[in-house]
Amino acid sequence: GALGFEVTRWDMAETAHGGPFPEILDHEIFVNAILARPGVPVFLPKTAVDALRRLTVIADVACDPESDYNPVPVYDRATSFDAPVIRVAAGPLPLDVMAIDNLPSMLPAESSRDFAAQLLPSLAALDRIGEGVWARAKAEFDRHMGT
Repeated sequence: GALGFEVTRWDMAETAHGGPFPEILDHEIFVNAILARPGVPVFLPKTAVDALRRLTVIADVACDPESDYNPVPVYDRATSFDAPVIRVAAGPLPLDVMAIDNLPSMLPAESSRDFAAQLLPSLAALDRIGEGVWARAKAEFDRHMGT
């Protein structure tokens, strides 16, 4: 793997059966970068901090501790640049969570380029408002507005 790390890749297929996913506890580091929304399973319940585990670090890039849809409810507040981690389990095998709410601002140029690259195709399709992302956005708007 990259930098000599053994990486386990997860995607929708691995989460299709619903959570929680105790196999995450067999890894040393867990990086959560999914969008918290209705239907997303809990990946690690609060009880995971007391379970037998190898897991020592959770990097919650999504950082949704106050969301009802938080898939990693083992912590209850975001961290910050000044205090980037919180310890959620002490003892011989501590568990630390890094959940900086505005993490992309640590790499502003890279974040801006990436955001622009993702946004540009949608902006270029603005003249086709009835298609693609714009049609989906309108349908979602109508769904929430009850129209």
